[in-house]
Amino acid sequence: MQLGQHIRGYVLTQWLGSGGMGEVYQAQHQSSRRPAAVKVLYRADQAARFRNEAYIQASIQHPHIAALYEYTVENGIPCIIMEYVEGITLEKLIKRQGRLPESFVWKIMEQITLAMVHLHEKDIIHRDLKPGNVKVNRESFAKLLDFGIAKSVYTPKFTQEGYIVGTSHYMAPEQFQSKVGIQSDCWSLGVLFYEMLTGYLPFDGRSETEVRVKIEKGQYTAPDLLVPQISKRSKRLINKLLKNNMSHRMTAAELLHELQNPDKVGVFSISEWVENLTDLVEKMPIKRWLKQIND
Repeated sequence: MQLGQHIRGYVLTQWLGSGGMGEVYQAQHQSSRRPAAVKVLYRADQAARFRNEAYIQASIQHPHIAALYEYTVENGIPCIIMEYVEGITLEKLIKRQGRLPESFVWKIMEQITLAMVHLHEKDIIHRDLKPGNVKVNRESFAKLLDFGIAKSVYTPKFTQEGYIVGTSHYMAPEQFQSKVGIQSDCWSLGVLFYEMLTGYLPFDGRSETEVRVKIEKGQYTAPDLLVPQISKRSKRLINKLLKNNMSHRMTAAELLHELQNPDKVGVFSISEWVENLTDLVEKMPIKRWLKQIND
């Protein structure tokens, strides 16, 4: 695909990046001017998985999940046309800032958990929840992205026996045994919660094997040892999510209940928070700062 190319009324305007199966472009509809993201498949061997991604995303309508507009085949190349989500990924935010303010983290976690509860009620497992797959805008409104390896009850078996699907640092212990359930997403919620609060991964290492061993042991540094001001409530929720035994792990619905009944602390938006980061922005206008992070 090339910039300026037309796909189902959408004009490709900017290359956004590439992933495991293809490339993503920003686009705009010619008549309605509606912005969109167009995901283009270049790996023919992944066509069935790509169709599954479109099927799952089309079955979901939720304010905190990027919407699918259309699945089409252009000149023999499968394309997914979906909502273009403004903002920056949590991955970029954490890389630039390190740990994030706890009240901001709780606000984002509530939104992501709302999305996960919706998915789990539909028996859909995301399987790749990580900071790079969550975008947040200036108003601290978060959206979950990328259903490339999501699994529903109707998803056929794509991978060979023993093949591991997911991003290792965020995978639950059972996923290394090629077992997965909705509780696997809840482990990933715990990893994401920990990383946003501390700026560090709970399970890290110099190799994939080292990371896997640490995850399977379930041993991690208590978050309040890294950031003493982290509340006991956050520490307790992380502990309940990072349980090696799936049956002992907190569910997304249980986590949501806790997040929606927080202690009385002030919750602010990302724009208010950024404006207070004088050492980082140094009086830089918020729009310019956000643009730099997004570049």
